[in-house]
Amino acid sequence: MSQMLLEDVLNCPSLPSLPAVASKLIELTGDPDVQMSEIAKTVQQDQALAGKVLKTVNSSYYGLANRCGSIERAMGYLGLNTVKSLVLGFSLVETTGNMEGEGFDLIGHWRRTLLGATASRTLAKTFRISDKDEVFTAALFQDMGMLANFAAMKDRYVEVVGGVDHGQLFQIEQEKMGFTHAQVGSELAKKWCLPENISDAINHHHDPEKASKGDIEMIRAVSLGTQVAEALSANTPQSSIRRIESQTASWFPKQKLDIEALFEEVNEAAKELATLFETEIGELKNVHTLMSQAQEQGLEHQISMQRENESLAKQTMTDGMTGIANRKAFDIKISEAHEQFVQSGTAYAVLFFDADKFKSVNDTHGHAAGDLVLIELAKRASQSIENEGTVCRYGGEEFGVILPGYGTLKAAMLAERLRSEIGSKPFDLRSIDEGPDELPVTVSVGVSATDSGPTDRLSKPDQLVIESDAGVYAAKEAGRNNVQVWSPELGKESKSSVQKIESAKPTIPTGDGTLKHIILIEDDALAATLVMTLLERVSKAKIQWIQDGNQARDYLKRMVERNERPGDVMICDLDLPGCSGFDVYREFQELGLDGLMSFFILTNQDCEATSAEASKLGIAECISKGDLAKNLGKWIKVFTKVPAAAA
Repeated sequence: MSQMLLEDVLNCPSLPSLPAVASKLIELTGDPDVQMSEIAKTVQQDQALAGKVLKTVNSSYYGLANRCGSIERAMGYLGLNTVKSLVLGFSLVETTGNMEGEGFDLIGHWRRTLLGATASRTLAKTFRISDKDEVFTAALFQDMGMLANFAAMKDRYVEVVGGVDHGQLFQIEQEKMGFTHAQVGSELAKKWCLPENISDAINHHHDPEKASKGDIEMIRAVSLGTQVAEALSANTPQSSIRRIESQTASWFPKQKLDIEALFEEVNEAAKELATLFETEIGELKNVHTLMSQAQEQGLEHQISMQRENESLAKQTMTDGMTGIANRKAFDIKISEAHEQFVQSGTAYAVLFFDADKFKSVNDTHGHAAGDLVLIELAKRASQSIENEGTVCRYGGEEFGVILPGYGTLKAAMLAERLRSEIGSKPFDLRSIDEGPDELPVTVSVGVSATDSGPTDRLSKPDQLVIESDAGVYAAKEAGRNNVQVWSPELGKESKSSVQKIESAKPTIPTGDGTLKHIILIEDDALAATLVMTLLERVSKAKIQWIQDGNQARDYLKRMVERNERPGDVMICDLDLPGCSGFDVYREFQELGLDGLMSFFILTNQDCEATSAEASKLGIAECISKGDLAKNLGKWIKVFTKVPAAAA
């Protein structure tokens, strides 16, 4: 059936055919002994055609230093293939120019054809492969089969290809018709006696890898030109650009390709040729806008892939019940911390804790109550530790915390805070049918760090696990709901050290005038990534990203409660989920931080409209996101002027 349909198309009486001048030209150029004068005489028999050729030859597209007044001289200046490609191009446009019909996008067809032809010629010239004008001819004729299919089948063909992206057309045609426009175009090229290399390029412009003979470089150049045409018309240019870069690296590994420069050159050439060929191709996309879209899409794709990878990693490293890190994550984290200690002497600590009398919770109130207790334990522990370390469910009711950079005293203080916050209020059990509405829960905590004893004991990473676990048993023996720090004797002295540390109330340290820590509060992931990327280019400061206004306020409270400096500079978006940037600043003021660090508002709005309120509140500056991107160097200098001491 498909073979019969293909023959019907090729034998259709309404099929386009080349004008006599073009056919004669093909015949003459096939003769190696033909005289230039004879070819010129043939072309000049059609004065209108000869005039168009000379006009094109003298256009900026070819850039001749001196004007050319005759076809014979044009062939002398530019070569026979240049004139032949123009004659065939004008003939193709003339032959198919009167085709009309519902549903077939002729403007889109010619836009893609001229973009593809100019791109193919530019690539052939840049890479110095094949004959650039032969490549141009092949690219002009590559989609001729679409016109033939439409001429022969009209609405039937429109039903097949209507709304289909050109990149998928080849497959759809094969599935629904049993043959493709590339096959039809190749057969027509043979029928019109076009050179075999052009016929091969037409046949394989969608599947160049299957070409086993002929001018392979020409076929690849035509295929790449087609991809450039698609990219210049694409709504998602990033994927098209990646495909062009990948194919270029594979097919022409020694060549370097400037995509934006190529796009600019092809766009301008296609516009000029459309005028010279008197063909409507519609409006072309702005290359700068297209490249900006591609860059944004690339960043969005990168963020999406990163999130997907993080999500997959989190699934394998997360405890299913509590949502915190699991035993596997614990083992990896402690191995990393121990490796850092071995290589560079970086201290680390381990906390172990479990719920006091947990077995009685399950026995008395059931496993549903026990599960709720474990979930709430994990939640409160994570809130207490925050980003100081990693809280893991080690197994059953046992939890472990890994604290990189912590010594014994600092870890003991954090353990005491964790114990206190977990037991600060009863656990809510109202969501289960049986049992009490609330239940007091306490924990016993064991602490060990690399400086808790002689360093020669630390031959393996699980040593601190053994020691902190021993601390838990000591805490149980000491009456539960307390912290025990491991020491070689595991005596009471360690516990008194914890109480001594907890009672100390140091003031929040002031800055030293250098920019070390920037806090960015921004709910838009893409905007945050762009801002962080810009800041990282010119600053060595650590950049901490917080997505929610209320999270930012909670972070400030916790840091002040710990008597720790939150950072050197806060850059806060005005419009945030939870609360506004102004609300975050009010919290910032109430906590007494305005004398210790600088606060800036970041907005998409007109800064003049919000600067007055920002100034009234005492905010350092109101910055537009556009101004930050354009004048980053200026703003880094402003950010660097952090307060060195409290007012």
